[in-house]
Amino acid sequence: MSESFPKIGLALGSGGAKGLAHIGVLKALEKAGINIDFIAGSSIGALIGAYYAAHPTFSELEEFVLSMNRRKGFALFDPSLRGGLIKGNKFEKLIADLLGKKKFEALRIPFSAVATDFNTAEEVVLDSGDLAKVVRASISVPAVFRPVEYESKILADGGLSNPVPVSVVRKMGADIVIAVNVEPSYFYKPVESLPPLTGIPAYSVNILRHNLTFQSLKNADFVISPDTLVKSLVGWNYFFDAKKAGEIIKAGEKATEDAIPEIRKVMERFEKPEKEGFFSRIKKLFTF
Repeated sequence: MSESFPKIGLALGSGGAKGLAHIGVLKALEKAGINIDFIAGSSIGALIGAYYAAHPTFSELEEFVLSMNRRKGFALFDPSLRGGLIKGNKFEKLIADLLGKKKFEALRIPFSAVATDFNTAEEVVLDSGDLAKVVRASISVPAVFRPVEYESKILADGGLSNPVPVSVVRKMGADIVIAVNVEPSYFYKPVESLPPLTGIPAYSVNILRHNLTFQSLKNADFVISPDTLVKSLVGWNYFFDAKKAGEIIKAGEKATEDAIPEIRKVMERFEKPEKEGFFSRIKKLFTF
């Protein structure tokens, strides 16, 4: 964590493959010299946030993302008939490897991940314990990944309760919170006819996520909204296509570069507090 003022917190949102834009966002912030003091993430935002909190550079993560293809992707699938299509054990090992098997206390930036308690529907903020398992819990999209049993809770995707965890990073101590919403639009094009029966659940989930996201964003100081043009909830095909993944990363980078002047204006509104000196205290005593 830097010694800068104001303290900058970053809330990285959920959104499946759309969340690859977070890589571009962080690259642009770093290039602009805007230091991040706190990070909180939900789902894909938790994965990329944890990586940035653990490593001083994005090169390995970006290289990994751009090297993915269907063969490598399918090798990570461990089918399940209970709780979700994917057990997630292979993904958890991959997450641990990407994070360098680091623990929370070894991170260079304070980090929190958000998951959702399957029994109470409440958000669960995780900032200690098994880092790889915590991130694995946060990315557990229902019906896709099996939920994670952790610390006497059954945990699922953080996007179900707090898709862009502005409130979490604020509580961590951030003076300014920059939120990254990778799902700024619900409708990519108007629905001209009723969708098929199989499509109704997806539309319904998207409506709920859309409204919940904008509730999460209300207390952000600045919102970056990359236009990724990804239409599906998870977007597996974008994870396995280097060209498409690269375009999503670029979208995050461009949106942030465009936002830098306004972010600096927000930062300039904060004046660094000065320590109250002896004479200032005496003056206050005799001021009526």
